[in-house]
Amino acid sequence: MKNEKQIRMLLHPEQYSDEQLDQMLDESHIPVPDVDEEWQQFKARRHGHNRRRTHQPVRWAAILVIVAALSGITYAAIHHLRQAREEKKAAVENQQKPMVQKEAATADVPALTPTVEERDTIRQDQQFNNVELQQIMQQLSLDYGVKVVFKNEATRTLRFYLKWEANDSIQDILNRINHFEKVHLTLSDATITIE
Repeated sequence: MKNEKQIRMLLHPEQYSDEQLDQMLDESHIPVPDVDEEWQQFKARRHGHNRRRTHQPVRWAAILVIVAALSGITYAAIHHLRQAREEKKAAVENQQKPMVQKEAATADVPALTPTVEERDTIRQDQQFNNVELQQIMQQLSLDYGVKVVFKNEATRTLRFYLKWEANDSIQDILNRINHFEKVHLTLSDATITIE
């Protein structure tokens, strides 16, 4: 009950006389802290805090070692995947020897050229995304058994986005490519000429 009265007096001092307020303040006991004891507690807390700080450099060193190890493992994995992808790409390119030739080269290998019936059974849908015209023409040469002659060397490196289905005729594909401004293709006697 005494505490409630003191709280009321503090909240509404205007309702009480000066003597009542003085009496309440005289009765209030505020403990005085022992300075020596508080100092010892502070030193103990500070000593424990310093001990934790001495382990900080060791933690950071361990974290750096772990990050370096993970980085090395990641680099090795990425390098291995790239190498495997390049080997696979080289194997595919070696299997698909192009029949694309320069204008001067006219060597013909009729024994290696599949017949129309054989080409129809192995032909597949094709899709090229930002691929050089030379690579597109290599695939066209393989699928349709035609020779390719570049009259302008600069057209070899032009890049195209192109798609055809296995049952598309070669003339349909050439018409799609001819829609582009920088290149013109013509078909004559199983030879595609690119200007």
